[in-house]
Amino acid sequence: MEATNLPDALVLIMESRGWSQSRLARKLGISQAFVSQLVNRKRDVAIGKVIGYLARVGWQVRITPKAEEEGPLERREFTTMFLPGAASLIFVSSDSASPFQDAGYVRGVAKSLAHRRYELGGVPLVDDALGHMARTRRAAMGEPENAALMDAAATLSDQVALVLYDAGRIADAERAGKFGLGFADRSPRTETKAQVLDTLSRVASYQGDWGRGVAYARHGLSVRDVSHSQRASLNMRLGRALAPIPGQEAASREALEHALGCERLPAFSRAALTGDVGIGFGRLRQYDRAGELLGEAAARIGEWSPLFQAQYVGRQAQAALRAGDPALAAVRMEELARALPFVSSARTTARVAEILASSRRWAHVPVMRHAREYLRSVVPQTA
Repeated sequence: MEATNLPDALVLIMESRGWSQSRLARKLGISQAFVSQLVNRKRDVAIGKVIGYLARVGWQVRITPKAEEEGPLERREFTTMFLPGAASLIFVSSDSASPFQDAGYVRGVAKSLAHRRYELGGVPLVDDALGHMARTRRAAMGEPENAALMDAAATLSDQVALVLYDAGRIADAERAGKFGLGFADRSPRTETKAQVLDTLSRVASYQGDWGRGVAYARHGLSVRDVSHSQRASLNMRLGRALAPIPGQEAASREALEHALGCERLPAFSRAALTGDVGIGFGRLRQYDRAGELLGEAAARIGEWSPLFQAQYVGRQAQAALRAGDPALAAVRMEELARALPFVSSARTTARVAEILASSRRWAHVPVMRHAREYLRSVVPQTA
């Protein structure tokens, strides 16, 4: 099954799977209107985006020599758009020859998962993530000596773990992280191993297994030749895992301050690290410091990740409630309510339920009553 242009490929995909344009749009991560424009040849997209779109539904682009006798096309097809006179593009189902044997392709899928998670949350991505994971494992097991593929498989497994974690599939997230660690052990890139250990520390801490969270973070910090950004993140994980352990408060603060003091971070990494360190100070019951850092992170990170922004604003609301400041908590709860329609995250939904439960004691205060009603109206299942 193949097509010579993107519109025909999209039609073939829908016909073979019994999908509507709306279903295909959800799988591609774009709007139904945009799918309609592509199918009806009213919009063009660059080859890089074409490859990314098709990868999400198990198709790939194949480039073949263009026959000399081929006449000019009456319509502007994708062949002439991308490689005029040199080659033809064929859009094919990737079931027979898995593109997941290509390390570059697997990295592209991992990057796509990360971007979509930042924008949407993990819940809508679970099926895609699990499918990518299964295909990557099969490809990697067939080429255990391919170091580049092992590294790419570890990177993808890590992103799948983060999707599952955000979707509330914690046991599956840990399993994916452990697969990633196995692949990373066969990779020459130490940065990848440190990243997977960072994720495993996050998942263990979320389960309340602080000891394992500490162990994974320390293991990551022992890895050599790791970037400043990754080392800062591991120190943050260490500080957050140590915070609830009696007698480890000083060690927790030291690790958190060490993370915060890291310089030369990209803007997104700096914003995310600031918010994550703020969560650690919240666990230490330093609510003023936590609120300050979380507020700074929420204000900066929204342009990259509505998901992270909702998480940090929710944490601000919780910190204010724990500090006994219902007026500030109400402000943050209304900010959270405005952010929620843009994300689908099991962790965020659970946090809303926690906020509504812990704010009940101030429900008689008018400003809090309004904030609770607003929050419940956006996420009715938590009411």
